[in-house]
Amino acid sequence: MGNSLNPFGDFTKMLGDMKLPGFDIGALVEMQKKNVEAVIAANRVAMDGVRAVIERQVQIAQASAEQAQAALKAASSGKTKGVDVSNQIEEARAAVEKAIADMRELSEMVTRSQTEAFEILNKRMLEAADEVKGQFKL
Repeated sequence: MGNSLNPFGDFTKMLGDMKLPGFDIGALVEMQKKNVEAVIAANRVAMDGVRAVIERQVQIAQASAEQAQAALKAASSGKTKGVDVSNQIEEARAAVEKAIADMRELSEMVTRSQTEAFEILNKRMLEAADEVKGQFKL
């Protein structure tokens, strides 16, 4: 059995026993290990982003529910005489502007998370290209 802390251990030994001339199997395995680590890091960043967006959506929904409840309470309290159309229009306009700002904020959060995850993978791809190039120098 292989080392449970190094899942590449048996694979490295098996390929190392093949003795391919001019090819560093250990470097290949190390490169793949770095690739897996980069994918894991990018996935972690993406999942943290998803978690943050969901948490923010919950906060927005709670605030919206509280605002709606307060508006209903004010409307049913008898404090207002008749229908104040201009006030209702202003409140509706403010609600729409708030909804647009909230959607923009969520969109920016998603974009930031995706960009960060992509940058991790892009950096690793560039490093891997250099590593592969280094393998073929004689």
